[in-house]
Amino acid sequence: MLLRLSRTSFWLAAAVAALALLAPAAHATLLMVITGVASLLALGLWRSALHHEQRRPAATLVSAPTPVLDHSLLRDAAAQIVSAAHDAASFEPALHAVARVLRSELGARAVAVHEIHEVHATHARISDLIESQPGFRTVPRRVRLDAAPLARALREHCAAGWPPGAVALPVVADGRVLAAIELSAIDLAIDPAALTGLLELAGSAVAARAPAAARPTGANAATASAQRANVLVIEDNTAQAEATAGLLRRAGCHATRASGMLEGLAALHATQFDLVLIDLPLAEIDASEGWQRLRRDGFDAGRAAPARDTPMVAVSAAGAPGDGDRFRELGFDDHLFKPIRPGPLLAMLSRHLRPRAPAEAERVPAGRAPAVLDAAALARLSDLDPNGTNRLLERVLHAFEASVARLRPQLDAARASDDRATIRLVAHTLKSSSASIGAMQLSQLCAQVEAAIRVDSGESLVPQLDALDAALGGALQAIAALLKERE
Repeated sequence: MLLRLSRTSFWLAAAVAALALLAPAAHATLLMVITGVASLLALGLWRSALHHEQRRPAATLVSAPTPVLDHSLLRDAAAQIVSAAHDAASFEPALHAVARVLRSELGARAVAVHEIHEVHATHARISDLIESQPGFRTVPRRVRLDAAPLARALREHCAAGWPPGAVALPVVADGRVLAAIELSAIDLAIDPAALTGLLELAGSAVAARAPAAARPTGANAATASAQRANVLVIEDNTAQAEATAGLLRRAGCHATRASGMLEGLAALHATQFDLVLIDLPLAEIDASEGWQRLRRDGFDAGRAAPARDTPMVAVSAAGAPGDGDRFRELGFDDHLFKPIRPGPLLAMLSRHLRPRAPAEAERVPAGRAPAVLDAAALARLSDLDPNGTNRLLERVLHAFEASVARLRPQLDAARASDDRATIRLVAHTLKSSSASIGAMQLSQLCAQVEAAIRVDSGESLVPQLDALDAALGGALQAIAALLKERE
């Protein structure tokens, strides 16, 4: 209201001033006085309106409530992370690219990227990586492995911390922490399960870009370690046991369930296991006694590998930061907190299982192609929607099919006219989207076509484009089969 009166007074002063220029000299003085009064009135009303606005109580200001970021709201962030990691030139740029996405999408005020040189029982040696100076590392420094989020992430090989405090994400390859991303002062409200899933996806996406010397040959070090491993799950909760066994099978393990300690002891006497997961506390026995009986009674001198040498991993509800150390003091080789997530599980498997060559009977027959869609990539997408409520995996696969339906005719037309610029654009687009759904062979072929056009060697692209088209058809068939299974 005051501002409207101020504007009215201003225009009145302007009109009277213009009239004074045209009026006879006898009236000019009066008109100028009116102009001055109107100008002063406009100024006074404007200052009063400004002062009133500044003193208005904060309670009268209407602000929309801040939404909680859940799986559906973080879906675009997940796609950006996969694309940023895949499109980066190398491991270090992938770290910075994913860190930028996390900072932007989670509303963090600061982000730091660390290179991890060594991790010991009580401390770690790290350097900071500076994005504006590629390849530059600060002088290595020691950090104590205390209760701080970064220390816990390095010690436990999984994301640690919680908003609004610091959150640390380790990048683990071949059981070793190569780097860490640390976010500070996250202002946005985030669903716990959604944040955990997003961080695990980010860690896996960056780990896939780790240098070859830092990880074994193959798409996933942990999956390579877990292939054909025989794991015993001792859990008296049937639903939880089946969920854990399902995660192990997705990682390539053979899982055997035991409903309690006594049944677990019987299984250890009858079968050779590579690793044992034991839920604590079991209803029939406490943690200390359970471990001692497994180590003592599970030993069978007639077996090639006695049970006392088999890694035993404690599984418990999430507790205090020092619980992991307490389990190790009891004699367990490692620990996992419930609910078990694919990221920490795969990291644990890579620490305690060696990659095994396939047995002769299990080798892939000559001429038979491996799985078209990488199980680990599909598992990361599924973990962002653990209950399947939003049908995230189905939506992503349908979106890929729609994208291919649009891009494939462009690719065919570009091939016919030898339009290499369009071919490169289509290959670049397919490279990222195919990697996000686990079609790694297709993604690699797209990258090869894109690189060949970039260097402009003059060689024919027909063999590479034929291979790309065949891989694209195979990916679409695999997607159709998977969607049919999930109907």
